Amino acid sequence: MGVTPSLSIVMPFKSQAFYLEECLSSIVSQQIENWELIAVDDYSMDESRLILENWASRDSRIKVIVNEGKGISDALNCGMEKSRADLIARMDADDVMRPDRLKKQYDFLSAHGEVGLVSSCVHNLNVSGKSQFKGYQLYVEWINSVKTWNEIYLNRFVESPFAHPSVVFRRELIHRFGSYRKGFFPEDYELWLRWMQAGVIMKKIDEKLLYWRDHTNRASRTMSIYSKEAFQRVKAKYFIPWLRTKKNKSFIISAWGAGKVARRQAQYLIEEGVKISHFYDVDPKKIGTSKNGIPVKATTEIPPPGDEFILILCGARKARAIIEDFLWSREYVLGKNFLFLA
Repeated sequence: MGVTPSLSIVMPFKSQAFYLEECLSSIVSQQIENWELIAVDDYSMDESRLILENWASRDSRIKVIVNEGKGISDALNCGMEKSRADLIARMDADDVMRPDRLKKQYDFLSAHGEVGLVSSCVHNLNVSGKSQFKGYQLYVEWINSVKTWNEIYLNRFVESPFAHPSVVFRRELIHRFGSYRKGFFPEDYELWLRWMQAGVIMKKIDEKLLYWRDHTNRASRTMSIYSKEAFQRVKAKYFIPWLRTKKNKSFIISAWGAGKVARRQAQYLIEEGVKISHFYDVDPKKIGTSKNGIPVKATTEIPPPGDEFILILCGARKARAIIEDFLWSREYVLGKNFLFLA
């Protein structure tokens, strides 16, 4: 078997021949050399496997295997089972690592034993330049703004706080809290929420160590497990355990936002057992009406902080900033009196 590697890079791939050469070049150019790459073929329909096998014939650190199941979660779990290092680095076949990525993350985890997972900020590679991809640029900007453990923890119900291929985590977390699961949810986001619920500390290096490629055929654009509904449902599921940790379990729960998206998120929460007393909204057409059988009040009726906890269900990024400023002016504290769950 040889020397145990310092890091195992787990990289599922499916028909990514167009990007693989650049991706692999960035991996073999890493400043830290004691790594292994477990490349898992999830039934590619192009020359991806041939490309990887060619690289593997020249570099013994690269191993190509076939997914023993089907889909991204099975491919990831299969790759981790075949890997040997105590640290597992994620990578996608269409992305590019900065040369110092693995070294910086390895050094960080070596120096911070209390941290279970470390990510990094990322560059957005928009290969098309199309205007409809601006949403991902905004998402990348948000990811890069959420850096400390406290920021990650308090904002984890907004969106997934990490670019999946930017993370490195300790193998022991898999044994203690489980690996990737299959279902109608984004496999990475579900894992982060589950591990955070278990108390795993996650941090982010304040450097852009990964070029995260955006293109038309990326899985997050084409698969239903990455849909808005899938994200909303998994947020609702993991909000319940968080709610149980609150000291004041008798407070009234209200929701800011009575629009279509907010009401749908509220419905998922209700299905999970959350009782929402009322909505708040700024739209005079909604105020005084009832949505989903729940009355809508004006935001001017928000009481001083105390026995009410407000869930912010507005998804627009600019709206979140305005809402947070408003609630701070009312002496509401994020995580104590309100939480974003858009």
